[in-house]
Amino acid sequence: MALVFLHGLGTGPEAWDPQVAVLGSARETIAPRLRLDGGFTIEREADRVLLELPTEPLDLCGLSLGALVALQIAVERPERVRRLVLCAGFASLPLRFRALQAAVGTIAALLPARARGELGGLDRHAVRAVFRAGRRFDVSDELGRLTMPALVLVGERDGANLGLSKALAAGLPTARLEVVPGAGHVANVDAPEAFTAALRSFLDANDPQP
Repeated sequence: MALVFLHGLGTGPEAWDPQVAVLGSARETIAPRLRLDGGFTIEREADRVLLELPTEPLDLCGLSLGALVALQIAVERPERVRRLVLCAGFASLPLRFRALQAAVGTIAALLPARARGELGGLDRHAVRAVFRAGRRFDVSDELGRLTMPALVLVGERDGANLGLSKALAAGLPTARLEVVPGAGHVANVDAPEAFTAALRSFLDANDPQP
């Protein structure tokens, strides 16, 4: 069974190298690159990514934007998801966060190209599309039917996402929440050893019995 890593905004598949180095010897690992362009929607990307992946049930691990894509896949095709790991994700944004995302997305899109480096060098149309998709994302009514084993991770220093992650974990029937010590928003990069240990523990504890 493949373990699929979905990256966040401003990083790429290479951000998962520390996890692949540790976990790749025991299982197949796949880290596709998300297609972030002016036509980006989470629904479209979830469909596109699924077409590139093995047809057997998958273990999905997503960070931030990648967590939203993973959640969308689980909602649309739950039979394709064996286990679900979501870091810095959410089921929907409260109104105050939507307003903040709209403002940040507008400002980021207006920055000169060299100043958008932390966003992976996306052009203005892609920046607007990605931020728009994030603030419109809402699968809160669907969480109750996602019964696969689930782990919700969040960095200890990721203050903006602590509450969102707690709400996400509470909405998923089988999820548990784990805070990654010493990590900020990009927990797999900020604290790779702690993140990988939490992920490996979850996978080992929920491995199907032969």
